[in-house]
Amino acid sequence: MRLTVVVLGAATGLSLLVAAPAVADDNPLCSSVQATSPPGTVTLENAPFGQLGIHRTQVLVAHDAPKDRPVRVAVLDSGVDDARIPVAERHSVTGRTAVTYYHGTAVAGLIAGPLGIAPDADVVDVRVYDDEDGDRGAQVEPDALADGLDWVAANAGRLNIKVANVSLAVDPSDRLERAVRRVRAAGVVLVAASGNRPQQGEAFDDRFSDDQASPDEDAAGVLYPTSYPGVVSASSTADGAVGTDVTQYVLQNSHTTVAVPTYDAVSVGLDHRPCVLEPPATSWAAAEVSGVLALVAQLYPHDTDQQLVARLVETANGTPDDPTPLIGAGVVQPYEALTRPLDPSRSGKVERPLAEDPESAPAAAPQPATDLLADTRDDAVWWGLIGGGVLVVALLLRPVIARRRP
Repeated sequence: MRLTVVVLGAATGLSLLVAAPAVADDNPLCSSVQATSPPGTVTLENAPFGQLGIHRTQVLVAHDAPKDRPVRVAVLDSGVDDARIPVAERHSVTGRTAVTYYHGTAVAGLIAGPLGIAPDADVVDVRVYDDEDGDRGAQVEPDALADGLDWVAANAGRLNIKVANVSLAVDPSDRLERAVRRVRAAGVVLVAASGNRPQQGEAFDDRFSDDQASPDEDAAGVLYPTSYPGVVSASSTADGAVGTDVTQYVLQNSHTTVAVPTYDAVSVGLDHRPCVLEPPATSWAAAEVSGVLALVAQLYPHDTDQQLVARLVETANGTPDDPTPLIGAGVVQPYEALTRPLDPSRSGKVERPLAEDPESAPAAAPQPATDLLADTRDDAVWWGLIGGGVLVVALLLRPVIARRRP
């Protein structure tokens, strides 16, 4: 099958007060994608899925996970076109219905549906911003995102929402912080993008350069909701993008939880055809991490949100106790998250083997009791041997001495 795909081009930043897509593009509808087969049958090789081993992970979940109740992921974004994505329910903070901007659909397509990481999961579309022009990110107010999160918290139990995905960033606010706490109290894992580097000409916080990372750069405390406690902050690697320094696209963030590769990820456009999301971007990273968490929730339906996160973090390929500002605890390992024999507590704590105390010496074998007569016995033996030797010599010389007597 011959397929021509529009590649979404140069990255835009995930900026304050702007629900910017992870990549800018001249055609957010992906309408120039052409194929000889119908849209519903077109699939592409998804590079990050191969790097993460998603296919064998999906097979495991399809075989072993309970089927009684679907896991659902809330996507708080620009709206989701449901032609190829299973949308269980919708809620619009903006009041609009027609989806005009591709970002929310691209995010949802990475999570669920035929091209998603968790194809059997459902999406709950929570629309928190609009873009009337359909060609650029629109301003998102913290209160609008807070409204969406409050709705998720109130409906999480009814809809079995296990994960909430926020692939955008806004200014902090007291109301937003309270909404984040409510979502977490409802047992929902909140995943947010850790932050993209602003591209030239974009309005952004002047602490971040648009061309390179400074040694002390840290997006924590600047971008929200990724900076709130308990939020899973997802970053992107540049795996697959030969010769690419990921800091061209990703901000350093000391709050980063985990990372995933996103270069050449494949999702769905508003024309219902697949589109390639080329540059590394944390919007797509958040979506991929949300998809992995949905798989984990399918296999462990009785886990708390903290247990789900523990399985994700403890099996990443880095060091949970020493996270880095670009990959946190490491790159997500989906199959390991599902199969490693962890037993996290309800609060997400995982007991690790205690390191051996270097000051404690290994147990020694019992020492025999001191023999106070040992030296005396040794002397007696030697004197006995000497005495016996003298006696033998005397007996041997006795005939000789006897013959010499007159």
